Amino acid sequence: MLLLAGGNACLNFLVGFVVGIFLSIFSFHFDSTLGAMNWRQGSVPKKEDDTQNKDERSVADRLFHDIRILCLVMTLPENHQTKAVHVSATWGRRCTKLLFVTRRNDSSLPTLVVDVRDGREYLPQKTYATFNKVFADYLEDFDWFMKADDDTYVIMENLRYFLSGQDRDAPVYFGQHFLPFVGQGYTSGGAGYVASRESVRRFGRRNNVTCREFKTQFEDVEYGRCMESLKVSLGDSIDALGRTRFHCLNPHAHISDSLPSWYYPYVKHKQGKKGLEGLSDYAISFHYIDSYGMYVMEYMLYRLNTYGIRRGLQNLNNNYTKAKNAKFS
Repeated sequence: MLLLAGGNACLNFLVGFVVGIFLSIFSFHFDSTLGAMNWRQGSVPKKEDDTQNKDERSVADRLFHDIRILCLVMTLPENHQTKAVHVSATWGRRCTKLLFVTRRNDSSLPTLVVDVRDGREYLPQKTYATFNKVFADYLEDFDWFMKADDDTYVIMENLRYFLSGQDRDAPVYFGQHFLPFVGQGYTSGGAGYVASRESVRRFGRRNNVTCREFKTQFEDVEYGRCMESLKVSLGDSIDALGRTRFHCLNPHAHISDSLPSWYYPYVKHKQGKKGLEGLSDYAISFHYIDSYGMYVMEYMLYRLNTYGIRRGLQNLNNNYTKAKNAKFS
């Protein structure tokens, strides 16, 4: 028994040590090294060949072909070369199409230009202008429409897996479910949210009264109010084990459960698992990822392997999700 206890203690120490290293990556501020490496001046590391690790990608490739996602990343001209380029070099290249929503065109980036002033107080207008253009120009070309910030990291393979159990023609959208201000709740803007084709169609065809008056300067709240008024359901995105997929903070905050005081009163699934046990193995998004952190995520997700261990696919989509998400249909 003493040997067993000692073995468990060693194992726990090693696991804690590795997790500690991972967490330190996200809690450490890289400002000095970033300056030396010229990250904040738009310097992008050379893209690695995704085939060099000999990964089995047949399932991911099939989902990429079957589920077309337009990614809409909100940014500013001043962030084009300090944030947007790093999204483009990392997770953004796994979108079916990537567009940076900004008020100024940039030949180095794929942009969707909207004539809205910069600033947090103008985000509702910017978001509405974005979806108006999407409805007019892109509705039939894509199945789903993912809105994110330029400091959001999205694991696109996991997003496609989740959406493989959903109906693009249902009036529904998904994200991290917040409770206040809107009857059915709303989704965190920083965690990103994904809207079905039908929800964008309803937005584009709304009348001159619906969704015209902003009550706050909070884009995610206003979008949530609009979706509810259009009878678009806010779907449930937790996995089959009750764990979260969309996250409004960075991995360090969620894994260590070092969350601000407002967090649990806001989130819908506050009674679920917390910390590392509360995060889905197929998590979709994290927020507040700086430029360097984008590449840390890339390494952890797509480069780092454990020799001799091959993980199998898990069935973590809820079989009852479609029925639960049919509130307004």
